[in-house]
Amino acid sequence: MSKSCKNCEFSCDDTFKYCPNCGQNYHEELTVNDIFKNTINNYFSVDARFFKSFLPLLFRPGFLALQFVEGKRLKYLNPAQFYLFASVVFFFLFSFQITKQEKLLDAEVAENFKTMDAGIVKDSLQLNTQNLDNLEIQLNKGNKTKFNRFTLDSLVQVGASGDQVLKGLGVDSNASTFEKTFYLQVFKFYKDKSSAPLIDTFYNYVPISLFVLLPIFAFFLYLMHYKKRHYAEHLVFSLYYFAFLFIMFSIFTLVHFMFELPNFSKKLILILSFVYLYLAIRKFYKSRKRTSFVKASLISVVFIALVVPVAMAIIGTAAFLFY
Repeated sequence: MSKSCKNCEFSCDDTFKYCPNCGQNYHEELTVNDIFKNTINNYFSVDARFFKSFLPLLFRPGFLALQFVEGKRLKYLNPAQFYLFASVVFFFLFSFQITKQEKLLDAEVAENFKTMDAGIVKDSLQLNTQNLDNLEIQLNKGNKTKFNRFTLDSLVQVGASGDQVLKGLGVDSNASTFEKTFYLQVFKFYKDKSSAPLIDTFYNYVPISLFVLLPIFAFFLYLMHYKKRHYAEHLVFSLYYFAFLFIMFSIFTLVHFMFELPNFSKKLILILSFVYLYLAIRKFYKSRKRTSFVKASLISVVFIALVVPVAMAIIGTAAFLFY
């Protein structure tokens, strides 16, 4: 006698306990346990793979990537999952450090503005809308104001709009969008007298930039080993390596919360990153010691000295223009 599966409507023998098409239990009655069972099973399945993957990732460089490309993909955590998990943990922990940094920078910015204000006569700050008109008259006479305290304070006091700010600062009406945006952001920073929004925007862009840098890192590996492996395999290696970096950064961040790290801790992070990369390349690509060392050195120098600084400069500019 045949029976149809309630889940996929596949017909098969009634004596079967599970549907051969989708795997659902034919005869199981719905209970409260059933509502949560799949979710709990899936959760602990990921956890089990995570714990099986965690120690090999830390202490066996290149092992997980090699296992994954060789077809052992269910025993260990997927490289993309590991990368996302490690990055979320790190940026969550680092957010507390950002808050601390914001307070320190805001205090410094406030102190700098306080020092600057001490040398200004109080009467010069008793302004009204007439000041903006006076500035426009000066501009029509050819006087370029740009950034000076009297101009900036005048614009703040009268609540100048975007066009009025540009005119008050002496920005040419035919200036590029970039130049106009730059002056408006400088005025915004001066008006708010706070670095917190700028820092928040900068660090919001960092995860995106790292996600972009990762395939670039994989591309460099591809150029060095293009005859040995496909690009996708280099990407797997890069995902696990970046996951290791995030976990290492998280550990150092946690330690920093509890203890004051010594000055050489940053150098230690660089050394550990390089040694791990060297060992991972040697394991994954089955390279000789000297070859692995040269390749690890080359990619480290290129990234630390060129790619990362350029990326940070782009992020910094974007953060300033759009915060």
